[in-house]
Amino acid sequence: MRGRILTPLAALAVVALPLSSQKPTRPAPAPAPAPAPAPAAIDIPTARKAVVTIQALDANGQLMASGTGFFVTGGFVVTAAHVLEDAAGCRIELSDGQQQRCSVAAADSAKDVAMLTVSGSPPYSLRWGSSESMKDGDEVTVISNPLGQLPGTVSRGIISASRVVSGTKLLQISAAISHGSSGAPVLNPRGQVIGIVRSTIEAGQSLNFATATDAVRNLNNDQVAVAEGQTLLSPKNVITAAGNSGARGGSTAGTPVSLPQISIGQTVTGNLTGTDSLYPDTTYYKMYQFMTTPGREITIDLSSSDFDPVLIVRGGGLAQSIVDDDGGPGCASRVSQAFVGRGPYFILVNTTTSPHRQTGRFTLAISEGSQHVQGRSENDCSPSGASTSTTPANESHSIDVGQTQQGSLTRNDVLLDSDTTYAQAWTIQGRAGQTITIDLESDAFDAYLFLRGPGVAGGRDFQDDDSGGNCNARLTATFPQSGEYEIVVNTAGQHYMTGAFTLSVTSGSKPKSVAACHRSNQ
Repeated sequence: MRGRILTPLAALAVVALPLSSQKPTRPAPAPAPAPAPAPAAIDIPTARKAVVTIQALDANGQLMASGTGFFVTGGFVVTAAHVLEDAAGCRIELSDGQQQRCSVAAADSAKDVAMLTVSGSPPYSLRWGSSESMKDGDEVTVISNPLGQLPGTVSRGIISASRVVSGTKLLQISAAISHGSSGAPVLNPRGQVIGIVRSTIEAGQSLNFATATDAVRNLNNDQVAVAEGQTLLSPKNVITAAGNSGARGGSTAGTPVSLPQISIGQTVTGNLTGTDSLYPDTTYYKMYQFMTTPGREITIDLSSSDFDPVLIVRGGGLAQSIVDDDGGPGCASRVSQAFVGRGPYFILVNTTTSPHRQTGRFTLAISEGSQHVQGRSENDCSPSGASTSTTPANESHSIDVGQTQQGSLTRNDVLLDSDTTYAQAWTIQGRAGQTITIDLESDAFDAYLFLRGPGVAGGRDFQDDDSGGNCNARLTATFPQSGEYEIVVNTAGQHYMTGAFTLSVTSGSKPKSVAACHRSNQ
């Protein structure tokens, strides 16, 4: 067996007896090769420091269930996602009894893995090993907390078989596990993690299963897993007809209150903004949830004239996330298929990675039936079509007193490094002593404007945020000198915002509006 090497017998010396001088002497056999070094034994007391108890909490902070987890390189705590199913919060208990609250960094329910974050430095971190290099019959060690009351329990066994179930590689192991062991590390003889305990078949003997680690070790860099992680811990106090809290998976399952729902036959409009969640690849996303009938053909469409949309769908029964960029008309995204389960399934409204941090309005629709999804050879997306600018990029803009102009702030405009907002300049001819009022209105962003030119030294007298009411800007200013000035259209509060606006300049002064800025970005 691997890790158990028998010490070979010492080589016997062969002495050649003298024969007749006509016969050559038979050479002595080559010495036996040195035995391969045995792999280092697992330091159990040290490895135990990395193993923790995971406590799933309800909305009142009371213990619902417990499992096992472990620290890995990078400071994350890894466990089985089902340990936190229907939980509103989580807590870990270290091997020395200290407790810390935790949050979810990423999760993949299909693979039954979650990565958690906690404050402070871990007492010890296990290292990832290669699950692909393990063979049936190889020895493994599990350190877990059975029943939530026996921390640091060590069990040993072998890999009985390797199986692929719904696209996920599972290791069938003979090491003993019990309730509360879910999420425990499965270690190779070098003490590296090659599996995460997920389930057992109680009707059999030693029929235990672990998720192979090679496909999940970088879960925190998977943008879809990061999004799912944000929904894993949510209050689910949905009252059923019987007056009890619904459980996920039942016919009256509660759903996370933070996720908006979309139904088949429904079309919703929304706004992807700088306040939405941001992936490591610098794209924003917004999540929706839907239910469907198993085997029913449906089509999901995502379109936007403000950004290049990417549509992501994931959920139970899907071997991997469905990702589409330009499957719909133009730059729109489309997924058209039947799903094997009822759901819930998650839709992520996302964008392409270039340009970074795209925002703007979008339309999301689910319709019955199958529709054609364009392949790469049919693609008719023009990147320039993702912008709604009413004028070509870099074209000069001008406005006169008494005029109203329609425009659009786009990603092609100047990006101000100081606050990562876009800016667009409009020239205006000013006369010394002339007083004007500039109004900037937009439904797409929180309007902000400022004036610059000869004799303008900056300061509050030449900039405005919300004086126009309802997040619109209004600036009354008097030109210090005659000459050409610039009115700069800008945004406030949110980074990388774009969208349509109306700019007007009138003679004389106007009062400031007292209407407060209250605007939903949904």
